[in-house]
Amino acid sequence: VVVENGKLRGVVNERDLFALQRVSMRQVNQDVEDAASVEQLRRAADDIRRLTQNLLAQGAGAEPVTRTIASLNDALSRRTIDLALARHDLGGIAWCWLALGSEGRNEQTFATDQDNAIVYASADAAEASQLRPRLAAFARDVNADLDRLGFPLCSGNVMAGNPDYCLSIEEWKARFL
Repeated sequence: VVVENGKLRGVVNERDLFALQRVSMRQVNQDVEDAASVEQLRRAADDIRRLTQNLLAQGAGAEPVTRTIASLNDALSRRTIDLALARHDLGGIAWCWLALGSEGRNEQTFATDQDNAIVYASADAAEASQLRPRLAAFARDVNADLDRLGFPLCSGNVMAGNPDYCLSIEEWKARFL
């Protein structure tokens, strides 16, 4: 029984204690690396949420917790991308997945949506237009998988699967320079 100022605040049972011991950052990272499917990643995503709740319950500060969440979610995103790559032929394309928003700033919390983009190399505008559909299809699959893992689609559509955020290096330069 947990009591504060003479009032009942909760009950800690054996299962709660075992859950605290079972979910560690090392174990979650290993589970993410070993995942062979989105379903296995979903269990790891649930463990990430449990781990961060445990950290908060143990008195960890907000900044270390948000950095921990971002680090673990980065690993989850990388593995999600790897699994999606197995379903798409992107050989010969030099590209990079960009984490934007709270993930890019290492400030993720429990409730976070997706903000991401792709940048890729192309010889010219014609090649950029030719490559974009392949990369955007891949990105839409990654966005859908991340949604299944508990990262809702961005309401503003700031996601790599949106052709406006799947751009060549020159197109990104033109947009921001």
